This record gives sequence, structure tokens and C-alpha cells, in this order.
Amino acid sequence: MEAGSRDLFPPGSIRRTEKVTKMTPESDDVFPPAEPPFPPTFLRNFTSTYVDHHRSWNNPPGPFHLFPQNPLDPVMPSDAQFGGSSLGFRPIANGIGGSGKEYQESLGGNIPREQFTIVILTYQREAVLVSSVERLLGLPFLNKVIIVWNSPQPPSDDLIWPEIHVPVKVLQGGKNSLNNRFLPFDEIETEAVLSIDDDAHLRHDEMLFGFRVWRENRDRIVGFPGRYHAWDVDNNGGFLYNANYSCELSMVLTGAAYLHKYYFYQYTYYMPQEIRDKVDEFMNCEDIAMNFLVSHISRKPPVKVTSRWTFRCPGCPQSLSMDDSHFRERHICIQYFAKIFGYTPLLYTQYRVDSVLFKTRLPKEKQKCFKFI
Repeated sequence: MEAGSRDLFPPGSIRRTEKVTKMTPESDDVFPPAEPPFPPTFLRNFTSTYVDHHRSWNNPPGPFHLFPQNPLDPVMPSDAQFGGSSLGFRPIANGIGGSGKEYQESLGGNIPREQFTIVILTYQREAVLVSSVERLLGLPFLNKVIIVWNSPQPPSDDLIWPEIHVPVKVLQGGKNSLNNRFLPFDEIETEAVLSIDDDAHLRHDEMLFGFRVWRENRDRIVGFPGRYHAWDVDNNGGFLYNANYSCELSMVLTGAAYLHKYYFYQYTYYMPQEIRDKVDEFMNCEDIAMNFLVSHISRKPPVKVTSRWTFRCPGCPQSLSMDDSHFRERHICIQYFAKIFGYTPLLYTQYRVDSVLFKTRLPKEKQKCFKFI
């Protein structure tokens, strides 16, 4: 577990849970059975550490916070098993290809490292949180759910946590901070992390499609709500935050986005402390800071996937983003972060990812890879 955090349910404690049995998964797609873990591959052995010791000691995150994987590590081809299988290369439908059913049965993701972890940041919205966790029942490729409890008060004694098909871990940071969203907890055992707000409502097929896209873009932020930075022509120049509909974007909000855990280390240990301090001062802008960081490291824009059909939770309590000062603070953040970085690393893109066969009419006996995307 990361330093400065603690498990709200230490070993030996009693936790009330209720198994979710009345709900059915939101997707009826077919997925391969899970495979057992396989011995780790040590990409950074003693020899490589010795030969490359100058870079490993002097580049972030340094020798004391080494990360197990990074988004530039080599991966298997997308049409092969992701390693760990005695079958080795396994082409889709024995090489003849196929529609959605064959595609889902043949692709990887059934190995723990190649699954994804959901991290939910929450603050005193227990009913909303429980409902969000319940909706994850049956979500394929999900490895674990980590709830970052940002409130100084522990959960209510009578709170009953839903018991779904994967472990649900409740962790508390050292203080109430939006930076806790990006702590590289040891409990995160996958490369992919889906960062999601407690009031965000995404369908299973939307999350799975985003995960597929992230696998092919592991060095980028891949998610749903897009934003961009626009030049301030009316005042003294500089960039402002803009949430209007546009044909281009430069940010994907981390309230519903996939990231590599590598960037969590970079955010916590490498990014200038002044940026994290500004996030704490405003209780805002942590998503902008992460977009600055990822674009600075990768020199690529984020990837927005499809049109989100459902996102915000109807009837949920008001969030921080509804405050009148929210956008004013985000304008300030972009200009302040640019001064700290020395430039504005955000990059524009007019690219959006939709599923193959999107809006394509198929014969009745065929099936799309994602029926609703």
C-alpha cells in the first residue's frame, strides 16, 4: 500500500457486505475464461541496471520508486494471446477472422496484468458510491475496485458494501486531496487503471470499448469527456479552459478515463510539487494537471472514444464542478501550470475512435464487435 494511505478495513476487522444478486450484467458478450497468473518477466535485471545506472538513478521516478511496467514496454500483437498461454499465437477464428463473437473469444485480457483496475474517488456520498459499485457486477476484464475514501470521517457503521465478482478495497489517503486520485497504490496490480468519478455512469460496453482502445494506446489518456484549451483573444493572451462542443480537443477528463499506472508514479513523485499544491488550494484541476503531464511525457494528445451515451448519475448530489468558481479556477490552473512547465504541453487532435463497423448495416446472422457503440 502506498505511503500516506491506510486500509479502512485492516485484516481481522469485520466488514458488512451484501452480495449483489438481483442485478444482471449490462453486457451479454462472450469472453474467454480466466487464465492463471504466470511467472513475472524481469525486464530490469542486475546487468541492465548496472549498464544503465546513470539513467535509472537520475531520471524520474528514480531508484526509490521504480515502477513495475511502463507504457513503452513491448506488448504482444493484438491478434495473439497476451502471453501466459500454452497455446501461444492464437489467431481469431483460426485465421479466417470473424464478427463480434469470435473477436471477443479470441483476444487477450484474461490474464491479471492485462486486465484493468477501477479507481473511484469519493467524499461523503455513500449512497451514490454503493450504486456505482453495484453497476460493476459482471464487468469482464475487471481485476479489482479501489475506492479512495477522501473524507476524514470513516464510512458509516451501518454501511453495507456490495459484494461483486472482484475484490473491493477501500483506502484512505493522508488528507482530503484530489491528488489522492492518482496515488500509485500497491493494490493496483494491473497496468491499466480506469479512473472514474463516483457519480459517473458508464455502460459495460462503453468501458470495455475504452479498454480495448487503451491497449493499443498505452502511453496516452483514453477516455470519454473531451475538453480543450483555447487562446484568450479578449484579454492578455494565454490559454483558457473550454468545455464547449468543438471539432478538436486537447484533454480527456480523468473522471472517466484509462491511464497507465506509470503515470501515477510520475504524478506523485516527479511532477513539481507546486502543481499538486495548486490542486489542493482550489480542490480542482487534478485532471488538467494529469493531461499536462501525460502530453509532456508522450508528446501525444489524448484519445477520445466514441460518444458517451450515459455519463452523469441522474439525481445524484451536486458535485464540485457545479460551483460558479469552477471554470474560473480552471482558467487559472492552465495558465499557472504552463508557467511551471515552461510551456503548454497540451496538443490538439481532431481524432476520435469509434468501433469498426460503427453505423454499418450488417446481415442478421452477423454481430458487431460492440453492438451499441
